[in-house]
Amino acid sequence: MRRAATLFASLLLVLAPAALLAQGGIRGRVTDAAGAALPRTQVSVEGTGLRATSDEQGRYDIRGVGAGTYTVRARLLGYVPQSTRVTVGAAGSAEQNFSMAAQPIALAPVDVVVGSRARHTAAEELAVPVDVFSAEQMAQQGTSETSQILQALAPSVNFPRQSVTDANDIVRPFTLRGLSPDHTLVLVNGWRRHQMAVMNTFAYGMGAGSSGVDLNAIPSGAVDRVEVLRDGASAQYGSDAIAGVVNVVMKEGAFAPFLNVETGGYSTKDYPNDGATTDINGGWGFGVGRGSLTLFGEYLRRDPTNRAWPDFFLADVNGVTDVVDTLTGRIVQKRNSLTQPNYHWGDGLEKDAMTFANFRLPLNPGGTSELYAFGGYSHRVGTGNGFFRYFDNVKNWQELYPQGFLPQFHPDVGDYSGAAGIRANVSGWSLDVGAELGKNRFDYNLDHTNNPSLGPCLDVACAPGADGVLGGAGAADDPGIANKLSFFAGRLERQEIVAGVNLAKSVEMGLPSPVNVAVGAQYRRESFKITAGEPASWVNGGHLAQDSAGLDGIWGNAGDDSLPAPAGSSVFPGFAPSDASDHSRSNIGAYLDLESKLSPQVLANVAGRFESYSDFGQRLTGKLALRFQPTQRLVLRAAASTGFRAPGLAQSYFSHTTTNVIGGQFIQVGNFPVNNRASQIFGAKPLKEETSVNLSAGFAFTPNDNFTLTVDVFNIKINDRILLGATFGDSVSQAILADSGFAGIGAVQFFTNGLDTRTNGIDMTGDLRVPAGRGSLDFTAAINYTKNKITHVDTLPLILQGTPTTLTSILDLVTKVGIEEERPDWRGTFTGQYSVGRFHALGRASYYGGFASAQPSFTDREKYSAKALFDAEVGYHFNDVNVSVGARNLFDTYPDRAKAEFNNNDNTFPWAAASPFGYNGRFLYARVEMRLLQ
Repeated sequence: MRRAATLFASLLLVLAPAALLAQGGIRGRVTDAAGAALPRTQVSVEGTGLRATSDEQGRYDIRGVGAGTYTVRARLLGYVPQSTRVTVGAAGSAEQNFSMAAQPIALAPVDVVVGSRARHTAAEELAVPVDVFSAEQMAQQGTSETSQILQALAPSVNFPRQSVTDANDIVRPFTLRGLSPDHTLVLVNGWRRHQMAVMNTFAYGMGAGSSGVDLNAIPSGAVDRVEVLRDGASAQYGSDAIAGVVNVVMKEGAFAPFLNVETGGYSTKDYPNDGATTDINGGWGFGVGRGSLTLFGEYLRRDPTNRAWPDFFLADVNGVTDVVDTLTGRIVQKRNSLTQPNYHWGDGLEKDAMTFANFRLPLNPGGTSELYAFGGYSHRVGTGNGFFRYFDNVKNWQELYPQGFLPQFHPDVGDYSGAAGIRANVSGWSLDVGAELGKNRFDYNLDHTNNPSLGPCLDVACAPGADGVLGGAGAADDPGIANKLSFFAGRLERQEIVAGVNLAKSVEMGLPSPVNVAVGAQYRRESFKITAGEPASWVNGGHLAQDSAGLDGIWGNAGDDSLPAPAGSSVFPGFAPSDASDHSRSNIGAYLDLESKLSPQVLANVAGRFESYSDFGQRLTGKLALRFQPTQRLVLRAAASTGFRAPGLAQSYFSHTTTNVIGGQFIQVGNFPVNNRASQIFGAKPLKEETSVNLSAGFAFTPNDNFTLTVDVFNIKINDRILLGATFGDSVSQAILADSGFAGIGAVQFFTNGLDTRTNGIDMTGDLRVPAGRGSLDFTAAINYTKNKITHVDTLPLILQGTPTTLTSILDLVTKVGIEEERPDWRGTFTGQYSVGRFHALGRASYYGGFASAQPSFTDREKYSAKALFDAEVGYHFNDVNVSVGARNLFDTYPDRAKAEFNNNDNTFPWAAASPFGYNGRFLYARVEMRLLQ
């Protein structure tokens, strides 16, 4: 924390003289040709990087403009861009109003706000609810993680922090409206964003077995705005858009280079300061012919946090433990030399490097045709930990770790994307033809671990193989591999290639208003690949465990027990060659979208989409949306749609086999694909698509010019929902497997379409602007209520019915609670922003309702109460530098303690694991935004 304070103090010393310079600013109002306000118009001062977005009354205010003459540009989708020269005096501000003319020839529908393929000037004009969050709003959240920013701005988004969740410690998915990560379609500049390769098998706040998009691979400084469509849209955009659509729109155009630096860390009352974070991001937009090329880069380093409590079971080789107060987590008496806490419960180390570029080149003076391209690359490394292995545990060798060890994930994550195309006007049709490639790679690198079955030998091989005899006559099955302390445990890769054509035109069809006709087709090819880890990460070396030495404590004589050591790298056994696979599929889709005003008050939208997949068949979906505006200040809207989600390739083909010790015997346990015969014994079938029906209705009300209120209710029914089912591993299941010829397999788990769910909820938003002395005060509020209910679960497999099995359902407790209760039903934010002159301030309250969880024990459901968090930020805008300091979770609030023995891991994991806001405490930060050139 001292780092942030030192930086801020230094900045004030360096920049304080600039505060004596005269303030300048440009403000005004943006309207259409009839004088109606045009909100969300982007107004920028060329060559300075300064910009603002007009409010609901069309007003904008750009502060910090020095004396001089500038070119000021106003741009709004659907209108002809305008630019004019404005002079700012040495001791005053300038006023410049804009009157925008509708653009007679529109570019491709990729530019529109999500939710409609016709031109609209504001989200309130749509028949479905859309939130639009600007770059200015995103910069005020005190974090650079795009997903965390989205959670702070949109209560319908959930982004829980993860710890001891394997790969999800490093790549975390977000959810919308309480559904799975893969129920939300993510677009970048209107093009489908590829999903990450990781399968979320342990992530909190969602059912097991989904894959989502990693928004944190996109540099936050490159984002111009984020559009969140809170409505089903499969008929418009295809698979995955059951909960809604998130469209990330990147910055474009020429602008002076900028550099943003943010630094901070956690400063809490009960833990040492930790989690020091530094984020440096910048960009530069320069002209290229008639167009522009923008380049962005970001580097993030975040040190680990740890909220674990001391472990009263941690004993040295003499059996001596510390005396720990289990109510406060404090060591009352330190009695051994071992480091506490021995567990890790918090964020891991993170180091990210991200880049992005955005290119647009108009091909004619009118700008009715253009080339475009955009894409990025990110490289990320991070850490996460498993459970501590005690010195005498069967997963340890004291020759390797005399005091035990804490295994660590240290993955390497690569993400690539690129898109290019051409937009043009052909015979009155707006044409967009392009293609996109996206790839995500996740390498499972493990540190500070070992493969116990390879024995206590690092220099020479000492594992005897399955026959238990090392060398000599038994050498044939010896693995010949020495043990290791770090491993490459395998790789997951996911790739998507998309090519599409979109056409749009306003057509007269005898209705009161022209009909916007949009048609298009898309081809998509996906692939999912599992690469096996190095042999030492998955091989069963056949060595007996360290506590097989028998009563005499001496291993290698006649008194030894026969307890085998677990196989595979401890914490995550590597992907074996039997798990390795490379699968792909393709699909084609076509859509038709019609929208028109049936009267001055009624807007109607009808859409249909047909998709054909190479692996499961065809699907036709449709949508009807209506908007009724009885008065200028009231809009009523409703929508009904059918949707679908194709089974993910990872859900169809993910395979991870481990070897556990059950009853003193090696037993193979694994997540098997549905086409594996072991899975088929328990009723596994080829996965089919999920289907949905989405109903929504709401209104937008503006009783006066400075206040807007929106309310939307929704109901989402999903049939044949795909989930990772229960583990069939009880004694009855083992007997069935043995009778079927699988004597070495003791447990089976696989994906199934075994679940129907219903989601009900309501979204409310409001914003109010009021004068406050010489400044202005803006209030925004958003509330979300979402309730998930499981309405149907398939019965147990026929082969288990009528048997004394201990299994009662294909759904285990963790999955049931994860779907229905592991997210807060109620979420809300209330934000107040005050600005006067160069000074600006922000205060925010965030409410997280109660929730329940059965993790990390997997056996005990526990309820946790609601919490409210408060954030604050103040700043001062110098001529070319904006300096802000702030606090997230100002009052150092934590979730409830986990009280169940297995949920708190014997009091070492004190806080609710599935907390939607984490359990790191108060975060203090300083942020500097600089223009590098005039």
